[in-house]
Amino acid sequence: MITRVFDVSAEPTAIPFAAEVIRQGGLVAFPTETVYGLGADALNADAAARIFAAKQRALNDPLIVHVGPPLVVVAGMRFGRASALNDLVRQQLVGALSARQRAQAQQLIQAFWPGPLTLVLPRGARIPPIVTAGRDTVAIRMPRHPIALALIETSGVPIAAPSANRFGHVSPTTAQHVLDDLSGRIDVVLDGGPTPIGIESTVLDLTGDSPAILRPGGLSRQDIERALGRWTMDDGRWTTDDRPEHTALSTEHSVASPGMLAKHYAPRAELRVVRSTAELLAVHQQLMGHGRRIGLLILEAQQDACADLQPVFVLGRDADSVAQNLYAGLRALDSAGVDVILVSEVEATGLGEAIADRLRRGAAKG
Repeated sequence: MITRVFDVSAEPTAIPFAAEVIRQGGLVAFPTETVYGLGADALNADAAARIFAAKQRALNDPLIVHVGPPLVVVAGMRFGRASALNDLVRQQLVGALSARQRAQAQQLIQAFWPGPLTLVLPRGARIPPIVTAGRDTVAIRMPRHPIALALIETSGVPIAAPSANRFGHVSPTTAQHVLDDLSGRIDVVLDGGPTPIGIESTVLDLTGDSPAILRPGGLSRQDIERALGRWTMDDGRWTTDDRPEHTALSTEHSVASPGMLAKHYAPRAELRVVRSTAELLAVHQQLMGHGRRIGLLILEAQQDACADLQPVFVLGRDADSVAQNLYAGLRALDSAGVDVILVSEVEATGLGEAIADRLRRGAAKG
């Protein structure tokens, strides 16, 4: 198979061509605000099966369904977020909702869609079981990237899309990363440049007794808690009040969400997470003494301490830049042929929670 690559900014036929590929059951890699996704028609079981084959992904790992806003046009302006949930139920992408699920989902959609938040809700009848790995829930989100939204709108179907890489490998944040993993295995790559967030979406399950983050990501726990307000259970019924306290979200490990394997997002080289710059330098010296080739992922603040060491990839100065550059850095050091990649741990607050999760999974023993 020849994989066609389109520079979306320079080729006006790129999205219509890719949309037709989607409608015909093909595979299209496209940028979202988080990472590049590998898309297929979410209503076509055979097309979804091609995603699993191309990625060499286990069939018990569900896919995320990407949707666009309802196209309600009034006086030339489009409106969508307020009616998005009703539209998903009407299209039978989402199943019957309890009053609590509906209220919470509506709050979150209004606050964060389009954006890096995936909601786990009851599966609608039109979603093939292969997309949800046979489960009665569906993971669904509305991406914020204009290319992703244009592809969904032009295709006319919801698009099932995990990250566009070989299963378990480092996620792609550029079109070249996609080609490095999947060239010759998929039909089209839409090149929209580097993705702005660089970390996958946050996955929030609303189908349990309380909201639970299954995968931390590009939307922080604190932002979600502020949007939900305070929820309390009274005789099995969920109610909300106006007090300023926030919901305390639980974190559950569940195969209802992608990206939950103990080892995931992993480079070829061994990844080691250390506690400090001093430990990083000590471990580097120790491993060099054993003849290992070492690569460093560092912050700008660590550059002086690591000035005499190579190869080095500088992630940036804050959590936003680290998230945006993390996967590119892992891939760059892999390409440099190192045996071990060293990186200092990050504080697991805000976006740092997602970064710490990716580092922990990438460093896990296989």
